[in-house]
Amino acid sequence: MRKHLKPPGFLLAIILSLALATFFVKLNITKNDTAKDDTTKNDTVTKVSLDHGINLNKPIIDISGWQLPSEMDYDTLSQQINGVIVRVQHGISMKKKNNAADQNGKDKAMDTHIQEFQKRNVPVAVYAFVNGTSNAEMRQEAKKFYERAEKYKPTYWWLDVEEVTMKQNFNQGIEAFRDELAKLGAKNIGIYTQDWFVTANQLDVTPFSSVWLAHYGGNTGYWDASPNTTIPYDLHQYTDKGRLNGFNGSLDFNRVANIEDYNKLFNHGQLVK
Repeated sequence: MRKHLKPPGFLLAIILSLALATFFVKLNITKNDTAKDDTTKNDTVTKVSLDHGINLNKPIIDISGWQLPSEMDYDTLSQQINGVIVRVQHGISMKKKNNAADQNGKDKAMDTHIQEFQKRNVPVAVYAFVNGTSNAEMRQEAKKFYERAEKYKPTYWWLDVEEVTMKQNFNQGIEAFRDELAKLGAKNIGIYTQDWFVTANQLDVTPFSSVWLAHYGGNTGYWDASPNTTIPYDLHQYTDKGRLNGFNGSLDFNRVANIEDYNKLFNHGQLVK
């Protein structure tokens, strides 16, 4: 995810965000590499999260076949996160072979990742990289996405929209994917993208029940900036340089702002007891 999302003015934004990052890191805000409660963060947010048994300072991670199961200590990782979003596919056919997906687009690690985290009672959502070049292909991708993941009963279904894959009527194509997924039975369908990408391509995100925005700020491994947008969103991907015990590599970190958003995305809309 997110490799293609580089907006205009990117370097200027990085410079400004690094200054913010230095300030926040010194305050030890959102210590993502531990499972301990972070009492330096906003007291209200921390109190609400603890009242419901969820520490919102823990990250939500998204992973794919690029994070090899053989290199993951699922027991250790599960203690440090609030949820995981697992890639199911990169389209339904790969033009070039790679180590993370089969020729038919299916993510090579999806089954293992989902099973291992669900075994440890970690809430699991799923995502698919949208790659269709026509309405018909978009619907085919939606069918494969549902077929591959439905048995796991994910808490949310996300469309990863990073590239304009249709020369005309791209919005129609995205809606065809969403509509087909809904017809098949998916109840909670969201879109992953970036605010500038929505504006530049005039994307209509209103049909989706949730929006997940990527905005990295200084990309320090910590939350140091939030999207400056009028687009309502529930989930924020804030770095691809997160570090946790149990995996010797970088991870994508995401956050929700409050317990209501967490319940919406990872608890089937039910309050955490």
